[in-house]
Amino acid sequence: MYMYKATAGIWCTLSFFIVVGSIIAFFTPFWLVAPNSAKNVTATDKNFEGTGELKIDASAACGMMSYCVPYTYHPLNDSFVFSDDAHMQRCPLYTNFDDIPTIFGKVSAVMFAAGCVILLISWVFSAISLCYGYLCDVSTYLLISVVQLFCLIINGVAILLWILSWDQTDFKCVGEGYCGTLSQFDTGDCDMGWAFLLGLASTGSILIAVLIGCLSFFLQKQKDES
Repeated sequence: MYMYKATAGIWCTLSFFIVVGSIIAFFTPFWLVAPNSAKNVTATDKNFEGTGELKIDASAACGMMSYCVPYTYHPLNDSFVFSDDAHMQRCPLYTNFDDIPTIFGKVSAVMFAAGCVILLISWVFSAISLCYGYLCDVSTYLLISVVQLFCLIINGVAILLWILSWDQTDFKCVGEGYCGTLSQFDTGDCDMGWAFLLGLASTGSILIAVLIGCLSFFLQKQKDES
């Protein structure tokens, strides 16, 4: 097996995990997380929890395309009995574009979604490149690496714009008071959630994928010249 095929296999595998990580991060609300707050739990609520009729979860979270509200703001149902779609009731997606808070939030959601779609397409072509090294006489490794570099810029700017929206009054975690006083690059009373870290890691890993793709291109070029 040619060396560039081996590096291309690593590149394709890494690209797959980047796509999966980016999509999961995009739809998951746990970017900013407000931990459980005892002040939201009443003695009556604790009695309901003790009898198994109520699930107490006073945490809240905000993400690009979804958010979670404390149970006190959205009970499981009127009879305090667990429902099958309780998670979707407490952590809904923004199904309406107008519901996404702040103009920065809207732009970042569109950009990150576009980045995820392009990353998915580039991964498909990276898998094809394992069999076909050229597309219209252009190395697929070089072509897809350039596309991935473009995605790195798009997703990086999207995350930055989303962070810049933190100090807006209509930002979900600010307007509802979950995180106290938020400012740009200051999470206030909230913590950075695992989805935020996953989004950052997936975006940062694109650079590694680009470097491996370029390495595959140079190894392919050496093979063709030999």
